[in-house]
Amino acid sequence: MNDTLEFNEIYQEVKGSWNDGRLRFSKQTVVYKSSKTGKVDSIPVPELTQAQWRRVCLGHGIKLCTSTGNIYKYDGFKDTDLEKISDYFKANYKVELIEKDMCVKGWNWGTAKFN
Repeated sequence: MNDTLEFNEIYQEVKGSWNDGRLRFSKQTVVYKSSKTGKVDSIPVPELTQAQWRRVCLGHGIKLCTSTGNIYKYDGFKDTDLEKISDYFKANYKVELIEKDMCVKGWNWGTAKFN
């Protein structure tokens, strides 16, 4: 298994806007560097509590939740990246990458649950 996974042309959602950049998963941190501003966001691995794989507007995305209450959303992954990322998360982060189905059928049955 590689020490890092790197992805180019990944978009980070910040307050409804999309910023393009590069995302790198390493054994100690998850690092996102914006192409436009050069700003670097770093998430220490011990803070990761939950990871979700979701079908979103630009393909597939990952939603990362931390113990500090921060939520990070990244978009632009390919369908083939799921297995590679899931295996990496299990081996290095001890966090299960959960597949979350979003409602794309046009109806909304059930109850809303908010955190």
